[in-house]
Amino acid sequence: MDGVANSVQEVNPDAGWEALLQLGLTYKADKTVLSKRCHFGPLTLQRPFYPEKDGTCHLYILHPPGGVVGGDSLSIDVLCGENTSTLFTTPGASKFYRSNGIDAWQNHRLKVKQNACLEWLPQETILFDATRVCSCTRVQLSEKASFIGWEIVSFGRPACDEEFVQGWFKQSFEIWKGDEPLLIDRVNVQDRSEVFNSLWGLQEQPVMGLLTIVNEDLNVLKEAKLKIQGMINDVSRLSVTMLGPVLVCRCLDVNSMSIRNIFIQIWKSIRSLVLGKNPSEPRIWAT
Repeated sequence: MDGVANSVQEVNPDAGWEALLQLGLTYKADKTVLSKRCHFGPLTLQRPFYPEKDGTCHLYILHPPGGVVGGDSLSIDVLCGENTSTLFTTPGASKFYRSNGIDAWQNHRLKVKQNACLEWLPQETILFDATRVCSCTRVQLSEKASFIGWEIVSFGRPACDEEFVQGWFKQSFEIWKGDEPLLIDRVNVQDRSEVFNSLWGLQEQPVMGLLTIVNEDLNVLKEAKLKIQGMINDVSRLSVTMLGPVLVCRCLDVNSMSIRNIFIQIWKSIRSLVLGKNPSEPRIWAT
């Protein structure tokens, strides 16, 4: 009985779920295959889909609990081997619920090897009021690697008239090539500060989106930029900028669906140009 009592006393009542998903992709027999899959905790993967003739692997990341609370920690490590082509998405929004005073963590570490391309296209992240979240995404690219990725964040639930009044959100999105940082983007929001209303901040829009595109051919990026600029004439609060070898699009809106639809249209418009393949929407986006 003493042993049982001692083990119970050692449990941390504030500790949440810790989840880890480690994935490796390899090019084999004219397609990209999932060669490594290791998971711990409530984070897993649906079976690979191959809707494209070139063998591009479509993968859906699953978080069965459906939401994250204070104390939870989610980590995803992805290694895309040479010549692989992979598209990641999620079946639904990631939800971070009201915190009990403890932080929740989300970490993505994405490595893309030589001549590989990665599309990181998750659905939106919803921050409930009084949540406390630290989210970090680091993309490590080898030479001649290509990347298209986006992150969409909703502060509160605008459709339910629920505002983000208190709590904090720290987001880091980084793209590296070797030891050289190509893009380091930081967001740090605490409570309903002036960032929500200011012209340099969210401009009273509760949802923000970041879309990034990396290709070694700068002429390709310049042409992609012109294509995007031709699409956004009627879209307010959307910008497109080239920062060295990275094309950056930012968007603000009153709901996440609008930004997601805009990003999907941009992705469909430039995918063949940037990656040399026609758009093939994941089936899960239509459900």
